[in-house]
Amino acid sequence: MGKKNKKDGGGLPGWFATYSDMMTLLFAFFVLLFSLSTLDPVKLAEFAEGDKKGESKDLGEIKKEFEKMIEELNMDSTATVSQDPRGIALEIDGDICFESSQVELQPKLKEVLDRAIQDVLTEEGDLRPILIEGHTDNDLMRGKMANKYPSNWELSTARASEVVKYLIDKGVNFTRLSPSGYADTWPVGVTWNQRRGGDVDRALIDSMNGTRDLKRKNRRIKIIIGPNY
Repeated sequence: MGKKNKKDGGGLPGWFATYSDMMTLLFAFFVLLFSLSTLDPVKLAEFAEGDKKGESKDLGEIKKEFEKMIEELNMDSTATVSQDPRGIALEIDGDICFESSQVELQPKLKEVLDRAIQDVLTEEGDLRPILIEGHTDNDLMRGKMANKYPSNWELSTARASEVVKYLIDKGVNFTRLSPSGYADTWPVGVTWNQRRGGDVDRALIDSMNGTRDLKRKNRRIKIIIGPNY
């Protein structure tokens, strides 16, 4: 038998080791970029919902619907639309929601809810969560109301529950609804990141309830449409 040609020896070509090292470094680089990036849950949800365009509005469209609703109801000074990590939020403040220490829905609040039900909250096939938040000013409960609602925690939760009951009576899918009360611990204007970061204390709460107008704004309801998960 003849000698085996050395050029036909086994093993990978010499350039492959360099190529492998380069690909490993590139992979590590992109992993680092991803870990340093901040993902926007709402944008991420809109991307995930892109293939469902014909089924239900995406969160960007819901934001536009809420903004249109506010404009047509002449509520620019008493309602806002915003975005936080939980979704798109419609925030309704003032005496149009509740009188001080009361849980009865005011006629203007019912008008807003009816419009939201019609335009957004009863869309066929939409099962995204709807969070209903109740908020209060920092006034302490007194008199007969204090027997029923000993603190603003009970009051804010009762307000959110009253809204949920109204929505259910009007045909909103009850499995989507979740009420919660925050008492006076989330004054209007305080962001999600500020609250989660521990920036809210009693001094801040009191300063943001320093006038009758500020108290009025804090007696509010917040409706949040979450993304699909």
